Amino acid sequence: MKIEKFLTNDYIYIKYNKDYKLYYKDGDLVYKNDLLLNNGLKKIYSPVSGKILGLTSMNNIKYLVIENDCKDKIRGKKYTKKNIANYNKDDLVNLILDYNIIDSFDPSSKVLIVNGIDLYNDEITYKTLIDNYTTNILDTIDALIEILNIRKCFFAVSNSDANSVNNLVNNIGTYPKIDLKLYKNDNIVGIKEVLIHRLTNYKNKNYNILYLNIIDIINIYKLLKNHVPISTTYINLTGDLIECNKVLNVNIGTNIMDILIEYDIKNYNNVIINGLLNGKVLKNPNYIIDKNIRSIFINTYNKCEELECINCGLCVNICPVGINPKYMHFNNDKKSIDYEKSCIKCGMCRYICPSKIELMEDGDFK
Repeated sequence: MKIEKFLTNDYIYIKYNKDYKLYYKDGDLVYKNDLLLNNGLKKIYSPVSGKILGLTSMNNIKYLVIENDCKDKIRGKKYTKKNIANYNKDDLVNLILDYNIIDSFDPSSKVLIVNGIDLYNDEITYKTLIDNYTTNILDTIDALIEILNIRKCFFAVSNSDANSVNNLVNNIGTYPKIDLKLYKNDNIVGIKEVLIHRLTNYKNKNYNILYLNIIDIINIYKLLKNHVPISTTYINLTGDLIECNKVLNVNIGTNIMDILIEYDIKNYNNVIINGLLNGKVLKNPNYIIDKNIRSIFINTYNKCEELECINCGLCVNICPVGINPKYMHFNNDKKSIDYEKSCIKCGMCRYICPSKIELMEDGDFK
């Protein structure tokens, strides 16, 4: 499947608060990758070139608005590195921290786990990226192994997509340090905590683990190759109102409403980000895309009516960490609090419940 580009939307919205120093004033022209905001700990760069229009509020959040000129003008010459493995550890860490590529990056890790498994059966973001960028992904994983002196590397992918698997199997022989793991996509294995548990054993439990997903790997590739911050991300647009399941390359700061208008999507009742299991139902589709959004489900159906619990035990049986979701939902005591501490918020209990009880709502428990 080809990746469709959605990069010419008129306006880009960058989350803002008063703790940040703003380097531009209203009416200024900004170039792509220019430093926009800095609070001393985190730097935010412009994903596009265009004019600064000022601040606006959306869903009680302030945003800096940029009018996208769709020219992607940058300052100076483009940087290109031939061999992305030709970095030392300090240089890699400094680049990742300076450009905010990974929220949590431990360079002392000796075990690397790369998750290429989509977190919900109807999502195709990761498998599409693997199919389109196989060599770049493997090159980047191999470079991280060398730069960080990784002792063990697991690359987990779903066996449900023949194209992705064939591409990897045909190329993995030239990357002997990458241990390819094929899994059935069962709505659980792609969850970070579950995948780490399945891949670690007594031999490597004492080592720090660096966990990355496919989009992290692609962002690191661009960083090592071109020294650029994250400006775009990849979104799976799907649902019963989408005629053809698709993956979009979109600008960070894109309004989901602009996507709905562009694809002439109407008569929707539910807009859900990041999957039907534990995703967030949007009350207002005027919602801004950041690097943590991987899918958008556009559906016509309404919320199902909840019925009384029939004590079937399915939620307990399916829970990957062995807690009692029903007890946690209906009680508020020390035991329920202990359950909640162990919960990984996978959403399987809500998904399996025959009574349609909202054991989780918008990615969290009641």
